Amino acid sequence: MKTLIYAWRFLTRAKSYTIINLLGLAFSLACCMVLIRYLHYELTVDANCIDSKNIIVPLRDIEGNIYPSDNPKPTEKVNWGISDDYIIDRCRLFTLENENIIQGEVNYRTRLLAADSTFFHFFRYPVIAGEAVLDTPDAAILTRSYARQLFGEKNPIGEVLEYSGKMLTVRGVIDRPSCKTSWDFDLLISLNHRDDWRQLNIELMRVLPGLDLNEVNARSNVYHENVYHEQVRYRFITWKDFYFEPTVADKYKSILHFGNRHYLSILSVVTVLLFLVGVLNFINLYLVFMMKRTRGYGIKKVFGLSRRALFVEIWLENFLLVAASLFVAWVLVEVTQSFCVQLLGETVTYTVFDLWLSVGILVLLPLFTSVYPWLKYGYNRPITSMRNLSSSRMSVATRIVFLGIQYVITLSLIIVSIYFKRHFDLLIETSPGYRTEGNVRVELAHETTTFGLDAAYWERQKLIREKLNECPHIEFWTCTSSMIQQKSHSICQILNDRNQSVPMLTCYVTADFFRLYDLKVVDGQIPEGITQFVNQQMVLNRAAMKALGYRNREEAFVRSETPLWISESQSGEIEEGGTSLMPVAAVIEDYYPGHLSEGIRPMAFLVGPEFWMGHTLIRAKEGREKDLQEYLRRIVKDMYHTDDFIYERLKDMTAQLYKEDRHIARVYSTFALAAILVSCLGLFGLSLFDIHRRYKEIAVRKINGAQMLDICLLLSRKYLLVLATAFAIAVPLSVVFILNYTEGFSVKAPMDAGMFLLALLAVAVISMGTLFWQVNRAAQINPAEVIKRE
Repeated sequence: MKTLIYAWRFLTRAKSYTIINLLGLAFSLACCMVLIRYLHYELTVDANCIDSKNIIVPLRDIEGNIYPSDNPKPTEKVNWGISDDYIIDRCRLFTLENENIIQGEVNYRTRLLAADSTFFHFFRYPVIAGEAVLDTPDAAILTRSYARQLFGEKNPIGEVLEYSGKMLTVRGVIDRPSCKTSWDFDLLISLNHRDDWRQLNIELMRVLPGLDLNEVNARSNVYHENVYHEQVRYRFITWKDFYFEPTVADKYKSILHFGNRHYLSILSVVTVLLFLVGVLNFINLYLVFMMKRTRGYGIKKVFGLSRRALFVEIWLENFLLVAASLFVAWVLVEVTQSFCVQLLGETVTYTVFDLWLSVGILVLLPLFTSVYPWLKYGYNRPITSMRNLSSSRMSVATRIVFLGIQYVITLSLIIVSIYFKRHFDLLIETSPGYRTEGNVRVELAHETTTFGLDAAYWERQKLIREKLNECPHIEFWTCTSSMIQQKSHSICQILNDRNQSVPMLTCYVTADFFRLYDLKVVDGQIPEGITQFVNQQMVLNRAAMKALGYRNREEAFVRSETPLWISESQSGEIEEGGTSLMPVAAVIEDYYPGHLSEGIRPMAFLVGPEFWMGHTLIRAKEGREKDLQEYLRRIVKDMYHTDDFIYERLKDMTAQLYKEDRHIARVYSTFALAAILVSCLGLFGLSLFDIHRRYKEIAVRKINGAQMLDICLLLSRKYLLVLATAFAIAVPLSVVFILNYTEGFSVKAPMDAGMFLLALLAVAVISMGTLFWQVNRAAQINPAEVIKRE
């Protein structure tokens, strides 16, 4: 108890150093805790999944298009799939990302998941009302947020919904788990609601722990030709790894969340660097504390102070400082919560992990920060400790090295943050090669198109078309199967007349598609007036022509390995189109179909008739977008009794491609500023001690005629040298990191001397500003008073 009182008494006596040290560690801990909580949130996705490491999901690869699928059955030629002997339980699912349900007379869009009754054998969800069971074909379970959207505060249990012409009865309401989940659905219904879902299903399998996935993948992950002459293979992964699977087709990403391990690795590096800045700053300032008591420790050692007692004393002081810093850090985390949500794009809720994080910091950090001071002073002889070690070369060198490391980390973070900001600006400002201004994608129809269309559907579609044609705010519009951006495309193997194959992004479009996006035709002419799918014609971009080895359009004839379309002839026979050589009607200029860093890709366009069930693409007249949006809202309100419809500006959709780049730039910029703050607090504490110790030297120099400029240079020279050395180390480290990060980018911002000098200037100005007050105060001292005190 006496040791604790002594530690507290000393910390309160050295108020300036205590406050500086506390604030520096608190800022560092707050930043680290924000990042650690987010990393934990991402790394514990689907914690509500029961035994996720033994739940397997198959991935079907059809010529480079990868989808989660069901377990394939072995054939005479191929022994792929997982044997039923290893499967304990299974759950089949169908995902329908943009479906329509009717409640009363109002239509609502929904992200629907149809699942076996075994779904809750695989995933736990908190039940808010009713029961979470799918034991009848009409059973429906709502999420809390969707139930509130449909019924407000009314109890939804027993209420009836209409879906695809059949009734559903609400059996339960579930809440989102405390963890992040891969699934992002609104409505869960029984798989038995329909006999034919008319799409590929996903199958989850719980397997015996002894299953060797490597052996299964060795025989399944090999291309084989299926009955449709497509190259198909399967790969099996655990549900635990599914969230970070980067190859799954984009079509699932509206109902499934996916993570990015590379992004988390970047955040982990930032966390470690910020922690090092904070801890080095803490230890450095604490060593200043210790220097004020070196003589006291020497005397105590003469009277029998053991190394163990010294460690306890040092640990208690560190513990008190860490505890106070941790409290301030949690206050900062709470105060900045809304900012952190904007920064990281997720709301991280408080869980028991936060308690364990706090306990871990309280237990481990004081031990870690106590080791070096204890080794430094615990093994000194009493006579050595009784000397004034503050002026020894070893002590000064240690403080300078620690400060230098802080500067290296801070400068590296700033340089990288400046680069990522430039890179993000380049991505946003670089034209993707197509027009975005005034173009929008809309979905007005609240229809379930999966299970067949009746006459009433076509009548409603006809009415919508008439309304669009009458709209005074529309320049022109079209319906097409594919969007301009990559996520709506598929990959097909396109062959030239020499049977050389090239995988290409393949789009099904209309002639107006090229006019809508101002895509430049460099050879030939876009075919117009096509009304039948059997008459579709081929258009390629420059990259495709080059990849296929063609210089002139007239000599270009291409086909696909697999059917590009399937139609029924007048005689009732099924015809497969696109597998025979067909001429290239036109060649267009290249554009970026996705993220700019992925570069230009070979693309094939099948130009055909309008696809009514596809995307409705509109070009609004200049300055009329708000009027257009209101006009469309009235159409939906009159026809479907709801205000809910999809309206996406292409400019916003293009910017969304760079959401992750924006996050990375913001993260580095924000935490680089935090590193500057912590480093400057450390610089302030060290310079406060260093300058105060040299008051007598300053007084003597002033008596001998030293001017203020001379004194400023004297006191600042050492820190400027540290900064210059740190800059020389930080530059190559930053360059190596940036080069490695952007190695595979087709488009990336250039590095120049300006970004390095800007980082140096920023740190130098802030650091010198930190020193200025103390240097100015030291330069203004009265030599007589200083010498009198000495």
